[in-house]
Amino acid sequence: MAHDTTLSVEQGDDPAPPRVEVDGPRFRVRTARFATQWLPDTPSNRHLMVVWFRLLVDDQEKPLFTLQELATLVGSTNRQAASQHLEDFRQCGEEMRAFVLRKRKVDTTVVDGVLHELLQRPLAGPTELVPRVQARLARQDVSVANIESALEQISCVPVLRVLRRQLEAGQVHYQEAHLLTEMLETLSAPPGPAASWGLPSADGGMRLSDPTALAALVTPDLPLAQVPGSLCWLTFLMTLFYWNVPLSVLGRWCGVHKTTILRGVLGLAVAVWPLVAHWIGERVNAAMVYADEKWLKIRGRWQYWFVVLDVDTEVPVLAALLPSRGQWACRWVGRQLRQLTHVPTVLITDG
Repeated sequence: MAHDTTLSVEQGDDPAPPRVEVDGPRFRVRTARFATQWLPDTPSNRHLMVVWFRLLVDDQEKPLFTLQELATLVGSTNRQAASQHLEDFRQCGEEMRAFVLRKRKVDTTVVDGVLHELLQRPLAGPTELVPRVQARLARQDVSVANIESALEQISCVPVLRVLRRQLEAGQVHYQEAHLLTEMLETLSAPPGPAASWGLPSADGGMRLSDPTALAALVTPDLPLAQVPGSLCWLTFLMTLFYWNVPLSVLGRWCGVHKTTILRGVLGLAVAVWPLVAHWIGERVNAAMVYADEKWLKIRGRWQYWFVVLDVDTEVPVLAALLPSRGQWACRWVGRQLRQLTHVPTVLITDG
């Protein structure tokens, strides 16, 4: 070997043309004198080989391999197949990284597959789209880089149209794991000093635990005038939060920190839930239910949020946060179900 970027060949040497050896999903390039290591057999790797082998020169700065010989690396008998890659490399300023990123372009099949899955979940990221697109195309060679390249070729117009429709229908929500973790961590944090909401103060001393006020809030057909004003405002903020208005925005509107809003919303949810749960248990005839759990990491410890839904109404008839998902945790959930007014007769797990 000679200098840093050249391969020296003695006078009279005539290196054999490179040839491709394939072993399942891997390939390598071999000549009479040397060979590359085994690499994944992808278009980007083959294109890079064409450029790299063309950069090898002898002592007279003459390329070791012709474009015709290098075209075989990409399965072509036409020298233009190799010359096009060299031209692309020059247009990238002869920067390998820029060239590799340029070669992440994908065909229309992958672009169409990404678009179809993106229209189903407009907020899905490249990592989430990879398994969906692979399943749709029955392929396993689609990477995150391919997804990102396809996204660059997709117009935002149809995606925004679907996203607006989902927003209007209330079908766009926060990621449940992140939201629940934040909610539970904030709930377990020490309470801070009371802050002013900048709201009507006629009943400013009302406590969220006031059973009369809470009962009025969940009583059907009760005139709104009988619900305390501060509780109405807090319920309004909870509704806006449910419809994806950020906590930081709600905090700016009310002149308080977003954690203050979150504590108020959580306090209302915790206070109201027992009343709602009792109402559900008394009235919902959950003969057939779905049961599943969601793992959460709270302050470094794994927790499992068990939820049981009535199949007919999709209303939760039972919810519990447990430190385990073992058999005894499952039996405890089953015991709670047997204590309902209407005991389920069919239990469906994992769909």
